[in-house]
Amino acid sequence: MFNNAMENIRLSPIVSISEEVNKKAAETGRNFILFQRGEIGFPTPQYIIDAMVDALKQGMTKYPVSGGHIRLKKAVIQKLADYNKINGIEPENIIVTHGGQEGLQLVFQLFAGKKAVGFAPVWSCVLENFVPYAKTDFCQIPLADDFSIDYDLLEKEIKDAAFLYLNTPHNPTGKIFVREEIEKIVEICRKYNVFILSDEAYERIIFDGNEHFSPMQLDYENIISVFTFSKTYAMTGWRLGYLVCRNKHLTNLIKLGDYTQTAGVPTYTQFAGAEALTNTAKENESVTSFMDEFRERRTALYEGLKAIDGIKLPVKPEGAFYIFPDFSEFVPKGLSEEEGRLIVFNKLIDAGVATVYGSCFGKYFQNNLRFSYSTTNLAQISEGLERLKKALHG
Repeated sequence: MFNNAMENIRLSPIVSISEEVNKKAAETGRNFILFQRGEIGFPTPQYIIDAMVDALKQGMTKYPVSGGHIRLKKAVIQKLADYNKINGIEPENIIVTHGGQEGLQLVFQLFAGKKAVGFAPVWSCVLENFVPYAKTDFCQIPLADDFSIDYDLLEKEIKDAAFLYLNTPHNPTGKIFVREEIEKIVEICRKYNVFILSDEAYERIIFDGNEHFSPMQLDYENIISVFTFSKTYAMTGWRLGYLVCRNKHLTNLIKLGDYTQTAGVPTYTQFAGAEALTNTAKENESVTSFMDEFRERRTALYEGLKAIDGIKLPVKPEGAFYIFPDFSEFVPKGLSEEEGRLIVFNKLIDAGVATVYGSCFGKYFQNNLRFSYSTTNLAQISEGLERLKKALHG
């Protein structure tokens, strides 16, 4: 009777874990160390809030322009040129969306019913929301243990695919796909005329002198890049993002989908987004502050996990705010994959430490756990590591 696409989607398991943790905390009175959410713990910078209030005072409360207001689009064009080194973009190449998540979902819907490929582990919303909603035949291409790419396997699976989902910096591993890797990926996609959906949510959260490289810097028209204000500007609840594609036929189709789905993003929110991008002095001040704190947290969590016997950390995360260690040493031998996948996760929950278990991110890396340090301060990280060590080693 009902659309089975709606019957098959579900909330991200990360949300379910958070609700379970809140319930346990209420029942037991215990405080949990929360490593499970990709929320930003910092407040939205005041200059962005002020810009939205000013827009409201100016009466920017009517129906929004389809596809996005020119003020924000011009700011995006300048940002793409300055930060991403992407040039030749016009307003018609940009669609403003309700967060990066809507932008991604619109592209999945554009290719509804088709085959797609993506590197595993895969962000849980792709698997639990976009794939079933768009009835996508999604093929997971596992990264190696050190999160490197098997190009032969990629080429084998991509031949009959409509598009590749690429996320850099990567959730949950913290990997940055460097220029050389992206050039090879684009070369393979070009060979088989496969589109690329590039999820660049964590583009500004970069460590150790690394650089974010957007596929759109390369000369290939069939790339759709999706960006969000959520991570860079601590605007997760504002639901503001945008997608960019050089192929104007695609952006026109996506604009129609956006109008059908939401009829556009509120204009006052877009004005705040434009200010976030164009007030570069305030932007640099806030981003530098965020990154200084993230850098300290990453070091504390990474070094703390590395010091615990049995935990495998193949590489140090280069971007985003996640660490994805392997806990295989703590899974009893002889258990099936299904029996073993929650052993460590549940042990840590019992110790008051909330993480995300590996199977939330696909059928590979079942014995890994994702740790987010986006909301945990240094004291909480230290306490979480102590609890974790005691839970694993007594």
